[in-house]
Amino acid sequence: MEAGELNDLLLRSQLKQGADLKILIYYATAVPIGTPVRLTATDISRLIGLSTTSASRSIGRLAANGWLQLAYTAVGVKFYRLGPKAIDQPSAPEPTDEPDTPLATVRQLHNRRNPR
Repeated sequence: MEAGELNDLLLRSQLKQGADLKILIYYATAVPIGTPVRLTATDISRLIGLSTTSASRSIGRLAANGWLQLAYTAVGVKFYRLGPKAIDQPSAPEPTDEPDTPLATVRQLHNRRNPR
């Protein structure tokens, strides 16, 4: 994110919590826009000087309000990227981690001359 975009994000966010602002700025500057941050809340909290609990709560609040967006879940750990509110764009669909969601549909092709 460039300086002008970062300044715009800061002005639009008007976040009151210092931890929320630290987390949001970290996500805005850690990776290119649209790329998920591949660090856990514990890792991020160590980098920016927050407790793990405070970082986790801030990430949850930011995600609930559209500033962060769930990118994927791996082994029960959620990974986020900047959300639509942070990049001033319409929402993208959230990934589904439901166990009943099929990964693919398999169809059998039958030979017309030799149907089974």
